[in-house]
Amino acid sequence: MQQENRIERQPVAVSFLSQNNYPEEPLRQIEYEILYVDRGSGQLFMGNAAEEVHEGDFIFINSFEEHTFKQVGAVESFHCYRILFDVSALGPAKDSCRNFFEGIRLCRFLQMPESLMVRLEKIASMKKDSEGMEVILRSVLLDIIAYAIETEQYERFSQIIDNEKRNISAIDNALHYIRENYSENLSLGIILQLTNYSKSHFIRLFKECTGMNVSEYINKYRIEKACLDLIYTNNNITEIATASGFNNIQYFSRKFKEYMKCTPKQYQKKKKKLLTPE
Repeated sequence: MQQENRIERQPVAVSFLSQNNYPEEPLRQIEYEILYVDRGSGQLFMGNAAEEVHEGDFIFINSFEEHTFKQVGAVESFHCYRILFDVSALGPAKDSCRNFFEGIRLCRFLQMPESLMVRLEKIASMKKDSEGMEVILRSVLLDIIAYAIETEQYERFSQIIDNEKRNISAIDNALHYIRENYSENLSLGIILQLTNYSKSHFIRLFKECTGMNVSEYINKYRIEKACLDLIYTNNNITEIATASGFNNIQYFSRKFKEYMKCTPKQYQKKKKKLLTPE
């Protein structure tokens, strides 16, 4: 039963950063990130892969995607713009735009028109509390995503090599069900009923499409929602764990540390401090 004093999570605003450096430590953020390198170069490390990054590159980083960025050359020769956003910035839970975005994966390196780069530079010149700033940021964010979609710089999240429509539909249904019911007691058996596939075939297909098994995906999604509650509500950790679908606080703490490299309390303290004005 939900506590009556439970505070609902507030929508997460889009944030914009203009920086002369990129954090050196490995990052695993709950937000999606669009990184535009205005000046300089470096290397982006994602897992075991390394990508060369150059001036003018637009880079899309998924939420919870652990990455490290190493600048090349003198610090003063580097500058970047970063847009951080949660999927709630695209609309409420059942909004068609948000649902479509959750079902695709944007390309890592995006080709964008020069007009969008100019708009980022203009935003950087504005004061943070300028009238309509959040509207302007959301507008730019939507324009970047819309341009990527118009120019087909994406793939279906559940797309597989042979593009068999039934397979895509089955995985999409499973992912949608998990996202809508993550706070409930989910089981592989319940999810299998949505697909009419055998257990072995579905497990293989799910792994091919998402890069992880079903329990890993469920835990990752639950931890993501818990992170938002830790930042944007005053609920205690037990309430947050329960609301995110974890019935065992020890298991929640263990999984949280596995994904976020810190305890829920440490994460909450660090993130709330960043949100508190000096």
